Amino acid sequence: MNIELQCCALFILFTISIMFLREKKLDLMNRKLFQLAICACFACLIFDILSVILINLSVSRGFSTVITETVCKLYIMLLVLQGYLGYVYASTSMLPRKKTWAKAVRLICNLIFLGGEILMFVLPIGYTANGRIVYSYGPSTLVSYSMSAIYILSTIATTLAYKKQMPGRRFTAMLLWQGLWMLAALIQFFCPELLLVGFASSFGMVILYIQLENPSEYIDGTTGLFTTNALSVYVRDKYRFGKRFSMFTAKIHYLTNYVDYNMEQAAVMRTAKALVSLGPEPVFRIDDDTFCVVYDDKERMLERAANIKMQKDNVRDLPAKGTYLLIPDSTVLSGPDEFFRFLHTYLESDQEILTADEELVNKLREQNKTKELIEEALLNDRVEIFYQPFYNVRESRFNVAEALVRIRLENGEIVPPGAFIPVAEETGQIIPLGMSIFEKICSFLSKGEAQKYGLDQIEINVSAAQFDYENPAQFASLYIDKYGIDPRQINLEITETAAAKNHDIMLKNMTALIDRGITFSLDDFGTGRSNIDYFVNLPVKIIKFDYTFTRGFFDNEKIKPVLTGMVDILHKMDMSVVAEGIETEEQMKVMTEMGVEYIQGYYFSKPIPENEFLAFLIKNNK
Repeated sequence: MNIELQCCALFILFTISIMFLREKKLDLMNRKLFQLAICACFACLIFDILSVILINLSVSRGFSTVITETVCKLYIMLLVLQGYLGYVYASTSMLPRKKTWAKAVRLICNLIFLGGEILMFVLPIGYTANGRIVYSYGPSTLVSYSMSAIYILSTIATTLAYKKQMPGRRFTAMLLWQGLWMLAALIQFFCPELLLVGFASSFGMVILYIQLENPSEYIDGTTGLFTTNALSVYVRDKYRFGKRFSMFTAKIHYLTNYVDYNMEQAAVMRTAKALVSLGPEPVFRIDDDTFCVVYDDKERMLERAANIKMQKDNVRDLPAKGTYLLIPDSTVLSGPDEFFRFLHTYLESDQEILTADEELVNKLREQNKTKELIEEALLNDRVEIFYQPFYNVRESRFNVAEALVRIRLENGEIVPPGAFIPVAEETGQIIPLGMSIFEKICSFLSKGEAQKYGLDQIEINVSAAQFDYENPAQFASLYIDKYGIDPRQINLEITETAAAKNHDIMLKNMTALIDRGITFSLDDFGTGRSNIDYFVNLPVKIIKFDYTFTRGFFDNEKIKPVLTGMVDILHKMDMSVVAEGIETEEQMKVMTEMGVEYIQGYYFSKPIPENEFLAFLIKNNK
């Protein structure tokens, strides 16, 4: 009998099923659908073999026609079921869940399937056997061919339509699966002795398993836990199908830099074993030293999180501490994108325990709105530069100004830097924002108007993040050359925090820019670490006293000798001093008598737009 290929297909399918069931796996909708597809494929192959046997028996030995026809009908019904499940497997992860049109498509698909199955069962079917040529025919079979073609073409169409939304590997696997099945059906239609459909369907299961459903790619090789990619797939599946969940994340923070590799690995393995021992819930290793566990029940999550914290608190042989991020209810976050943005934002928090509540999530959303504000401002050129002039005490004129960035909204409202600069630094947007600021200032200087009225130099704030990539000095040189600017007209302000954080990188890039003629000043002196080596060893010419420091001079008697002594020390080091935040004539006189070279503050001018700044220079630098 012509059942060799079906038997081979059964063996292949059995092997794949054993591997699939034995592997550690996540509870994903696609995996459930794949499991159903394997079961349908098994049943289809068994009834395919049984139908061939019964047709031969019925034709050659007069076996029961009713039983043979019933088995043949069940076979083609299962064949259509395979096509239906293939379409469901492809469309479930692609079609939107809540769109009206998508719901209508699913309903129509289900009705067509049910109607087709009923038709195949009630319509007549015939069969024939002539040597190795064994097949069924008739209205019921024609319906099965039509239905199978509809589902194969629908699956291919859905795959092509959502190509951009699926990984390349999934796209290829789906097309191969359905393409092979269609090719096998066409060959079998024209060559009835080649019963390839069953074999092609089982081979399609092999393709899906290897390409899409092989869980080993989601397993961390060191700990045996699930990986970050697995967490991404799992969380997206939970949100897509409306499954509420809870999660806690534990991160190891080493308290010393002298932890060797073996100790780190021991800590990682100890943590992994402790988390796995808590229960059957999936445990993920999402970073070298960061782990999370997902629960269906909030109370169980809180209980297990308390347990793991207690275990960590009892550890005495490892110089490390744990920090914990708890998400009691996943619905507080709008979806997977916000979920992962939340993890990325708060995993590095200094707090030992951080819980995702409405207040914290709203803070995250405000940050995201600010991020979008910055993106929109850069895209539509709504980044503006305001200028605050410095009074040069020795020369009695305003020859220096600090450039301060603003964002102008569509309605004309101005957004101050304090509302968006911290977010820009956290998100990395400070890089394109800093480039835009620098170019606008170079463009302003290239006009030469301000220089006609006494301006010698503009000071530009530099963030620590701007020095945290390979060659931040490059873009400065690019715009200086593009606009033909004298580099001596530019002074870059760095903060104590930036100098301390990226000291080596900062020094390297400062040297490169100084070689071009740019000078540097140390901004916000008095609010950072204020260690003497930071301004002794950095190649800066100007020290700027933060306004809280200068204000303190007038409010706190203890600060007066400190500030006076610092001015004297800096002068002996051949450095100039800028006093920020001066608002009254008395403050200005005291700073002048102390020997401060530059006065900055509202006493002379607030930060003003370019046209007002030029008018200010014309009026005050006669």
